Amino acid sequence: MSEAQQLFERAHALMHRSDGGVRLTEAAGLMQRAAALGHAGAANNYGALLQHGRGVPQDLAAARTSYHAAAMQGLPAGQFNLGFMWLHGEGGAADPERARALFEAAAEGQDTDALTHLGRMAMTGDGGPQDFAAARAYWEKGAGLGDSRCAFNLGVAHAGGHGAPPDLVTAAVWFGRALSLGNAAARHELDRLERVMTPDEWVVARTRAADARPDRSA
Repeated sequence: MSEAQQLFERAHALMHRSDGGVRLTEAAGLMQRAAALGHAGAANNYGALLQHGRGVPQDLAAARTSYHAAAMQGLPAGQFNLGFMWLHGEGGAADPERARALFEAAAEGQDTDALTHLGRMAMTGDGGPQDFAAARAYWEKGAGLGDSRCAFNLGVAHAGGHGAPPDLVTAAVWFGRALSLGNAAARHELDRLERVMTPDEWVVARTRAADARPDRSA
């Protein structure tokens, strides 16, 4: 095991046992040392500590630099975190186009945070072209990875007809999926749909939901 990995694992263990104070400060120091040795996960974690001021003084510019080190090594979480800082102008200038490119790289690594944000940016045209089909594709990928936000967003997109005619049946299927994944807000949306959908539409929605269930036998 490399020295960087040893330092990372020691820091990780300390962080899990810590509720702040000396242990967290020690963990931050170890994470910084591992990051300096080229450990991508440590660079990402140290960036998070800097961003939120945990174990070290808050320093958004330094957090961006640390996330950059993780992102340049191809770590999806680092790519997302760096993109988030570019998107919101944390630690430096805002650049939605650069943020979107970083989110796309993170999405290739199946980062669901990136897929959630990419769908929104594609829907609004933030940081690049507006593309409703791409937005839905990003969210469908995220929902397939078990992300309740992506499933919920698909429900909203189909109910509102963003980029296509409204489709309440499909919206109900996605809100049901979001609810099954733990998104409590989906219950309210399903209640709203229940007031406007016909019984026949609900039968279709339930059938489609059952057919799409991930654990359904082949």
